[in-house]
Amino acid sequence: MKNKKPIIALGALAVVGLIAGTIAYFTSEVTFDNEFKTAIYKTKSTETFNSPSNWTPGDNTEKTVVTKNEGNVKVAVRTSISQNWYGEGYRDDMTDQEKAALLIDPSNIPANAVIIHYTTPQTGDWDWIAHTDGKWYYKTALAPNDTTSSFISSVELNPDVPVHSVCDNQGTSTVVDGHTVTTKTCTTSIANAAGTAGLGKATYVLTITVETVQYDQYANVWDTAPTITDN
Repeated sequence: MKNKKPIIALGALAVVGLIAGTIAYFTSEVTFDNEFKTAIYKTKSTETFNSPSNWTPGDNTEKTVVTKNEGNVKVAVRTSISQNWYGEGYRDDMTDQEKAALLIDPSNIPANAVIIHYTTPQTGDWDWIAHTDGKWYYKTALAPNDTTSSFISSVELNPDVPVHSVCDNQGTSTVVDGHTVTTKTCTTSIANAAGTAGLGKATYVLTITVETVQYDQYANVWDTAPTITDN
């Protein structure tokens, strides 16, 4: 009988091990890789303009701006302009603070000193919509590889702009054949709004801003925009 006890003990251990081994779970795992490739949004605006250094009344300088859709998403396009006159010494590479110091008060600029010529009259069948917010909207969605027309064609210094002359009061006197001849030097420049002090050596800066947005969101981004059609 003494020899059987160990056998019984091993049998009990084997049963315990069998019970523990039956505790298990069925598991599995699966993954899905979903690729989302973004569209290409790319626009390019190009201007045609040669800056005149001796702009005189009546000079009409070509100025055009077009925008091309170089991506694969339809876009909406709008433009706006601002005009400023700066006093003598203005340079394009100045800081904003330096430019502000030379800025001429618009109330001192003659009315219609500059005439902006648009590509066509702002009525009838025109590629652009002149909106009440002062901006110009390209009236159709710009498809990939398409290019807008230019809403502007040229900029002219009004030939009827008032001028103002300043002369040397004392002048220079010389004797010629027994006669005294007095020579005075006079400088003529664009007059200010009051018609007095001239705008001599002033610089006129026309700034054109072009904005684009994906076409299906233009109404949300430009909440005051007119209707832009999708042709």
